[in-house]
Formats: sequence, C-alpha cells, structure tokens
Amino acid sequence: MNAHDRILSVYRNQKPDRPPLGIYTRYLPRGAVEREVRNLGLAIIDYCPVATMLGPAWHLLPGYQSQIKGADFRVDYAWQDEQLVERRRFDTPLGSVWQDTVQDKGGVGSESIRKHYIAEKDDYRVMKYLVENSVVRRNDELLRARIENLGGDGIVLGRIDRSPHQKCLIELVGPEKFLLDLYTDPEPALELLDALDRQLDRSFEMIVESEAEILWQPDNVTSDMTPPKSFREHCLPFYQKHSAEARAAAKPYAAHFDGRTKALRELIAGSGIDAIESLSLPEIGGDQTLAEARAAFPGMVIIPNLPANWCLRADEEIAASVRGLLAEAGDELPFMLSVSEDIPTTEWKRVLPIVARTMAE
Repeated sequence: MNAHDRILSVYRNQKPDRPPLGIYTRYLPRGAVEREVRNLGLAIIDYCPVATMLGPAWHLLPGYQSQIKGADFRVDYAWQDEQLVERRRFDTPLGSVWQDTVQDKGGVGSESIRKHYIAEKDDYRVMKYLVENSVVRRNDELLRARIENLGGDGIVLGRIDRSPHQKCLIELVGPEKFLLDLYTDPEPALELLDALDRQLDRSFEMIVESEAEILWQPDNVTSDMTPPKSFREHCLPFYQKHSAEARAAAKPYAAHFDGRTKALRELIAGSGIDAIESLSLPEIGGDQTLAEARAAFPGMVIIPNLPANWCLRADEEIAASVRGLLAEAGDELPFMLSVSEDIPTTEWKRVLPIVARTMAE
C-alpha cells in the first residue's frame, strides 16, 4: 500500500498494512528533512475546497471565494505594530462589513482574525445578504489537478464550508459576541444561521457528486465554545442531515474536532459523522484519551493529532510517547496519527524524523 491507500483505508474504517503518519501540507516546509521524513513514510494531507464557500470565505486562496451578486469586494493592506494587516470589505445595498486579518507564522492558510465582520446588530442583516446572494460553484478542475499532482504520496481532503454555527462562531462573528447574541438577542443570529443552513443544503448537492474521496469539515468543535445546548440545537441536526447524504454517496464524512469533547459524547456519537479528525489528547488540553474517545464514539474513526508539546521533550521521550500511543491504539481498529495543528517551527526538523522512524518500526 502507498501513503494514499493507507490514509484512505483509515478514513473508510478499514485497516491498512501499517498505521500511517500524515501531515497537513502547510506544516511541512520543503527541503532535505522533508525528503527524509517522506521517505520514512510521512504522508501529505492536502485539502481542496470542493465548492466555493458561502459569503465571505475564510481564505483568499484559489477556489474559496464565491461571487456575491450585488456586492463589491475589495482588500486593503496596512502595517500595524510591524505586522501587515489585511482588511477585507464588502459593500452591499444594505451596508458594509469588513474583517481585519493577519497571517500567522504557521504558513500559507494560517490566519488570525483581529476584527470579525459582524460587530453590530445591523451587520447580521448585511451578512445574510452576502450569504443569500453567494453564487456557489464546484471546483472540479482544481480538485482533480490537486489529486493527480499528489498521486500516491498522500490524500486530498474535500474541504467543505464550516457548519453554520461554527462558521459564525469562528469566522464571521467571533465567540464572545456570537454566544452573547444567541442568549440575549437571538433573532438576527438565528436568521443568519437559517440562511447559511439553507444555502449549504444546496452546496451539499454539488459536494456529494464531486470526485472528492473524503468530505472534510474543519469545524474546530470544543465544548468550551460549543456547549451541549448549542451543539444539540445548531450542530447536531446539520451533521445528521449531511452525514446521511455523504453515506448515500459512499464518501466518508470527517470533522475536525480538535478541542474538548467529553461533555458532547452522546451528541457526537449520534451525529452520523464517520471520523473525528485531529482529536486533541489530554497532554495538549483535550479531555479524552484515544481509548476514551473510541469508547465514547463507537464505530467512528478517531485520528488524534500530534501534541505540539511533545516537541519540547527529549528525543527518547518523544519516541516513547509515540510507542505508547501505538500500544494504546492496538491492532484491532484502524489508526492514524496526524500533524494537524501548529507545531513549533524551531523543532519540526528534529521531531518529525523521530516520530516517522518510530511509526515505521
């Protein structure tokens, strides 16, 4: 089996010939060490938007932005505190919204939001206009090229838009304002959630017909920000609906849940999701071990991420940590370890060869 086949097997809940080690492509700088670890079996995890995103997209990279009818879009740049700030602005007949973004050191596709689009109550109305007037198109040629270029060296995940609750929480409003609005003045937020949900229903009709082998939703769920009540009301129906569509199309439906999940155990277990990807282990702030997560989510594939703080350990401690996780994983269920969160840029050259060699053993 090559790297692609091993990862695809895991996502399909099938055992590969040996547990793969994968890494998001943006966390792997090209060069001599990259060649070494890939020769040891490290697989590239790329992701490509299956269709353009609703309203303002998280990234300005190819394939993310949808045309929005009746809206003008522009990007301005300014230096603030020795950092280049990117202001993205939409002007509509109902008013204007803008977001300030800075690029993180993690690489292409790692961004932080300094100011979210929705800051005032009226901004919800403008954002609803942007969502309802988005012209979503499938990225067939872009996706096909990425899959063909990567070949057997890894997998291209079919990236789909965040679920409505998580898109508002993370991208459009921010957690403090969004959660406060839901509990104190919910109508504008609920109207936006409903618009996102209706439009994503249409997007999924395109998505399940695409060439993507795996549907991947980077929802970044943690019970600290998405408590059981919010998950039950806003996330669970979405996952149940679209996991059924993915199942009918024979495509694994994976969600990036990289936070604390114990309080959501019963809800996630009933979501229909096929794989929990990038599970944070207790060493890095999660609240479930691999064994606990497997017990909580029976039938789901559990893919933990490499805890970034392992990178601060001595060489032999890192190898022992990997061996311990492999022992916990056992031989009965599919297992994969992924580098799917930021790792120290000063340590990756030392750490990745250790992890790759230990996994290869």
